[in-house]
Amino acid sequence: MEQLRRLLVVEKRRETPDAITLVLAPEDGQPYSYQPGQYLSVVREINGREKRRAYSFSSCPGIDEYPAITVKRIPNGEFSNWLMEKINPGDVLLTGAPAGRFLLPEKPPRRLVYLAAGSGITPVFSHLKALFSPVPLLAGHMPVTLLYANRDRSHTIFKNNIEHWTAVFPERFRCIWLFTRDKAAPDALHGHLNNALFESLLKHISGGRPFRTGTHFYLCAPNALMRMARMTLRVLDVPETNIHQETFAPDTRLPKRPLDTSKTHRIVVTDRDGERTEFQIYAGETILNGALRQNIRLPYTCKSGVCLSCLARCRSGEVELDFVEQTRREGPGALINTCVGYPVTGEVQLVIE
Repeated sequence: MEQLRRLLVVEKRRETPDAITLVLAPEDGQPYSYQPGQYLSVVREINGREKRRAYSFSSCPGIDEYPAITVKRIPNGEFSNWLMEKINPGDVLLTGAPAGRFLLPEKPPRRLVYLAAGSGITPVFSHLKALFSPVPLLAGHMPVTLLYANRDRSHTIFKNNIEHWTAVFPERFRCIWLFTRDKAAPDALHGHLNNALFESLLKHISGGRPFRTGTHFYLCAPNALMRMARMTLRVLDVPETNIHQETFAPDTRLPKRPLDTSKTHRIVVTDRDGERTEFQIYAGETILNGALRQNIRLPYTCKSGVCLSCLARCRSGEVELDFVEQTRREGPGALINTCVGYPVTGEVQLVIE
């Protein structure tokens, strides 16, 4: 089942007044494998309960010596304030395995367009490192455009690095800065990004032509902004498969089912090492909660179906997935969110890939 990893903080670097980067090294000295755009879950116990938060890598494998995460302070945030104020070089963080599907395309696309806001730049920054390193991790010289929204210049994470790339790669890379409170910022747009402005910027990027299927869009921003962007892209006939987004904020509106302890389902999970675990869960209990209740460690972070840490491939049986706006039934071959997945059949077999 899930194997947690201890990472030693080797450097703590201030990025903005409310953001830091923590450079991490495996305490056991063993290799650490991840991909640009992925994240890890930081695990800690608070008042006797295990809690987790996901933080994207701002580093890039093959370019940075050690993995690094970037953290922005959230008002009253249990994790962000702890990491910013209490964690220092020499401390150790307990973490889950790298996860996430906010990955670069396997084949070079015609164009890449990114929309980031605030700390949403973190996984995008990892991508940009992969694209603009001396030995790029993704071949090709496709044009890249970043739409980057922030409060003002002083709170813009990685601003100097991005300006450096726009200067070094003027034919390939453009950043459109958007500031809501910094009207004096030169070469920037001022105000909030809405449908009309976003559509106008996209048409400018494409030269007024429809986006070809070879253009990929990556969104990492507050949920409302990503919903707006996704709707606009669909109106412009961008294929759903070309829209990628990263979401960490748990959704507290999830429906809950009544628990029926008189009925059980048999769950069989095979992990990445081929280890097979069998357990019973009650009707009305998610696969993840049923496992955790019995101290069986399945991977997870948000427990609301948005971060994808808990995905497992269904080998047999059927599962209903309860999301906020829909319930979906899935069977063999489908990827299952165990945190919102309720077995339908008497037995469900899953494989963690």
